[in-house]
Amino acid sequence: MHQKVTETETHTTSFRLALGYVMNLLARREYSEYEIRCKMQEKAFCEEDIEAVILHCRQKNWQSDRRFTENYLNFRAQRGYGLARIKQELIRLKGVPPAIIEEVLAESDLDWNQIAHTVLNKKFPDYRKKQNPQSKQKIWRYMISHGFSSDDFADFIGNDDSFNF
Repeated sequence: MHQKVTETETHTTSFRLALGYVMNLLARREYSEYEIRCKMQEKAFCEEDIEAVILHCRQKNWQSDRRFTENYLNFRAQRGYGLARIKQELIRLKGVPPAIIEEVLAESDLDWNQIAHTVLNKKFPDYRKKQNPQSKQKIWRYMISHGFSSDDFADFIGNDDSFNF
């Protein structure tokens, strides 16, 4: 005996599969909406299910680009990356809208000078000593490539004064 499966039942089943997939992802860590969308597309979920699942997860507050941005900002800053690099990653790799990034940054209490100082201390323990041009260039390239602005670290290099943080 064959049972006829209706279109509504098929849609409900595919929605449940898609939702289960996303819940499994979100159980492990935060994801941006863009990341979830990409992962669902890789698994060949239909656009209708992708939209419905993302909307459902946002409504239940299981997914939030704002919360994702807060976590990502703190995580990458702890790993020794500066503001410019983190913003670039959030926009280009994670698909977070710039407005959300700016809101989170406005409320953030991260001290980028302190983070730069910590990175310098770890990577270049002698950065306070007088530096030859090649060493100074190496330090600058490293810090800039890690997303720090020169304002965050320039005063520290080659300056024997003690900094109290």
